[in-house]
Amino acid sequence: MTEHKNIVEQVNSFLSTLKTTYSQQGQLGRIFIPALFLLAFCCLCSILISLFPLGSRNSPNTIPSPNIFPTEGTQATPTALFNFDFPTFTPFPTLPPSTAFPTLTPPPTQTSVPTQIVPTATLTPIPTVTNIPATATAAATATSAGSVLIVAVDKPTEYVDIQNLTNAPVDLSGWRLVSETGNQSCALNGVLQPNEVLRVWARRGNPGFDCRFSRNIWNDNQTDPAVLYNPQGEEISRYP
Repeated sequence: MTEHKNIVEQVNSFLSTLKTTYSQQGQLGRIFIPALFLLAFCCLCSILISLFPLGSRNSPNTIPSPNIFPTEGTQATPTALFNFDFPTFTPFPTLPPSTAFPTLTPPPTQTSVPTQIVPTATLTPIPTVTNIPATATAAATATSAGSVLIVAVDKPTEYVDIQNLTNAPVDLSGWRLVSETGNQSCALNGVLQPNEVLRVWARRGNPGFDCRFSRNIWNDNQTDPAVLYNPQGEEISRYP
């Protein structure tokens, strides 16, 4: 009992000191002191609980009732307090395996473009001329024992017809057909068969022989004779 009285006196003394200190403190001290008081109160409660345990109220001779376990086989099935009635979970359907990507067919190998070959001038025979075209204004003349004559000149269309009047083939290698006014010379080649007529184009044409000039060579507005020379440079025929 004396111990309890001492504790109460100590608490009262502490509280008096705390009150005096609280009155003397400023704003910060007034906040700190209640916190300190709360801490002291907690300590006091702990001391009281240790001095007066809750189990002291029960009789020390009281024998706890034994636990009675239920007999196996006779235990009633407990009733659930709550029936949430969850729906039955249905698993997601199994997705079919993805179809494999189609095999890509490689593009066909690109075929190389053949190199364009520009054909060289070729000798293409044309049918034998039986009638002289209307553009012929004068008869062809031979300045020597002519074997090949100029039989027609078409200045607007830019071609000249020459004919082999012999019974034997004539090799035209080294022969030249000249536009006398402009002095344009076309070197001929190939073989001209007996009575065969060859059409000689100033630029390009078909059928016949191409001189492949870049522009017209026959003058349409004034006299422009066509002259044929053999490999020896001799004039064989002139038109007109």
